[in-house]
Amino acid sequence: MQLKKVVNIMPDDKFLDYYIEMSETFMPDVSSYLVITDHQQLRFIKSQHPSLTVLSKSEANYKQIAENLRATHVVIFHSFKNGMRTFIQEIPLEVKRVWLFWGFEGYNALPKTGLIDWHSNYAMYEPSLKGALRCLYHRLKGKRITKDNQISREIIKQMDYCATWVDSDFNIASRFNPRIENLYFNYYTNELMHMDQLPVKQVNLDRLLLGNSGDPTNNHIEALRYLDKIKFKGEIICALSYGGSKRYVEHVIELGRALFGDRFIALKTFMPLKEYQAIINSCGIIWMNHKRQQAAGNLLVSFLSNKIIIMDQVNPLQHTFKDWGLVFFNKRVLKNLNEIPIDHLAENRKIVLEKVGIQYNAGFFKVIDNL
Repeated sequence: MQLKKVVNIMPDDKFLDYYIEMSETFMPDVSSYLVITDHQQLRFIKSQHPSLTVLSKSEANYKQIAENLRATHVVIFHSFKNGMRTFIQEIPLEVKRVWLFWGFEGYNALPKTGLIDWHSNYAMYEPSLKGALRCLYHRLKGKRITKDNQISREIIKQMDYCATWVDSDFNIASRFNPRIENLYFNYYTNELMHMDQLPVKQVNLDRLLLGNSGDPTNNHIEALRYLDKIKFKGEIICALSYGGSKRYVEHVIELGRALFGDRFIALKTFMPLKEYQAIINSCGIIWMNHKRQQAAGNLLVSFLSNKIIIMDQVNPLQHTFKDWGLVFFNKRVLKNLNEIPIDHLAENRKIVLEKVGIQYNAGFFKVIDNL
């Protein structure tokens, strides 16, 4: 395996084609891209870059990568899995380790309790007394520091840099690795996602997008119960195309249809970016009911198209969005949608377009190229 000066360890996931394009723009022909996947064919990455290699997850492949890294300067992890611990520990000390913070891997270092509300948590289990007891057991267990938490913390301690655009992400990293250095990086750029081309439509108060995936951290069940309680009369679009167990997703769909009938629309198939952005743009209200940093791309697109954004009050993304000066709300606004000053939302678009230019990532690549 012939590796270049900079080696990227990647999952097969969204936005990484964008990253490869940025990397080659700012640092042409100095990077290798190793995609680690369990699938025979890549599902999301379409790049045909000659330095892109696809490898299956295995100790042998991790060992081979570690051995070949001796001739490189920098390894960039686009997220990491706990199974990489031994491999990461074997990377020579002179090789700089950069962690592009995705979300789940940082939160894996924290106790899991508190991120998923009770009813959404229960929806992960069979609807019975046994299921309720299992749910309660795992919620109590989630308050403890587990072996998985410890492994994630050990990996974070191996990193030299944490790259992110969200202050709370770096706070998690520095909590477990006080020597780690902060770099600014944002996958979401206007130039590569064509955010400025999103049309701004009249706000449709009768169409709401709930969540960004089938993961229980969206807290769908609590959101659906609240919408039923306040007698929301519009359509509810629920993106469930990835994440979450089959049982949980089915429970969300069953409850949504039981409470709202045909007004509940489940998106179960992964869509191309433009098609999904069109769905977001058809909704006047975007409710991301997460207690953790998640769905940032959905939120940025929604701010750009002048939507009414609703977020949980403890979501750490709020701090960054407040610092930017963006206008967003909590769920109580759903009781009085007609009282929202819609004209004020137009400022959100200007702010986001100023913050997500590709030029802000130039400093990241300059640092990497000079390591």
